[in-house]
Amino acid sequence: MDFVGKKMLVVSAHPGDLLWRCSGAVAKHVQLCGEVQAIVLTYGVGGEANELIEAGMTVQEAKEERTRALKKAGDILGISNLELWDLNDYRFEITQDKTYKLAKYLRICKPDIILTHHGKDILNPDHGVILDYVNMAMEVAGGKGIEIEGTVPGFKRAPIFCFEPHNAESNGFVPTLFVDITDVIQKKIDAMATFELKKSLAASYLERASYRAVNARSFGRGKCKYAEAYAAVYPVAQDGYFVY
Repeated sequence: MDFVGKKMLVVSAHPGDLLWRCSGAVAKHVQLCGEVQAIVLTYGVGGEANELIEAGMTVQEAKEERTRALKKAGDILGISNLELWDLNDYRFEITQDKTYKLAKYLRICKPDIILTHHGKDILNPDHGVILDYVNMAMEVAGGKGIEIEGTVPGFKRAPIFCFEPHNAESNGFVPTLFVDITDVIQKKIDAMATFELKKSLAASYLERASYRAVNARSFGRGKCKYAEAYAAVYPVAQDGYFVY
C-alpha cells in the first residue's frame, strides 16, 4: 500500500499514551511519507503526571511541563499538528460539545486511518471511554444533516486501530496487527525519553516492543526486533480482497 500523503490521526487520552503505545507506528508512518496529526485530550494531571506533582509542581506547572515535553516528542516523531485540548482528566465524559468538537476536526483533517484506545482498561477509567467517543464523533462527522460551523457535512469512515493497553491480558486485548518498528525504534526511545521522570515506564514499553516482535516473527515477520500491537475495530474491506 502506498502511504505517501496518507493522513494518520492519533486520539489519546493523555500525553504519555501517545509516546508509550503508538509512537513507533507514528514514526514509521512519517518515514513512509505519510502525515500524522495528534489530539491529546487531557494533560494527564489526574494521574499520569503524579510524579510532577510529587516533585512540587503546581497543576499549572505540570501542564506546562507536559506541553514542553510533548512538543519535543512531537518534533522527534515528525507530527505535523499536535493539539492538547485540556479536557477533564480521570473523569472524561462524552458530551455533545466534545463530540462535535472532534467531529469538526475529523471533517477538516479527513484522516485515512485513526489510532486510539482499546475499549477496556481497568487501570485507567478514561481509556475505555475514548474509543466510544471517537466512534461517535465519526458518526456525527458523517451525518449529512448535521451542521457544524466551519465544516462541510459528511465524512468518509476511516479504519480505527486500537493500541495496546498497559495490561493487555486483563483487558481482553487481542492483537490483530503487529507493526514492525525496528527501523524507527530509536525515534520511539527518544520520544519516550522526553518524559524524564518516567524512565522505568519507558523501559517497560521497550521490553513490550521486544516481546511483540516475538509475536510478529511467529506470524511471518521474520527479522522483526521491535513491534507494536494493534487491534482492528472494523472488518477490513477497503481492498476487497485478502490482506496478507
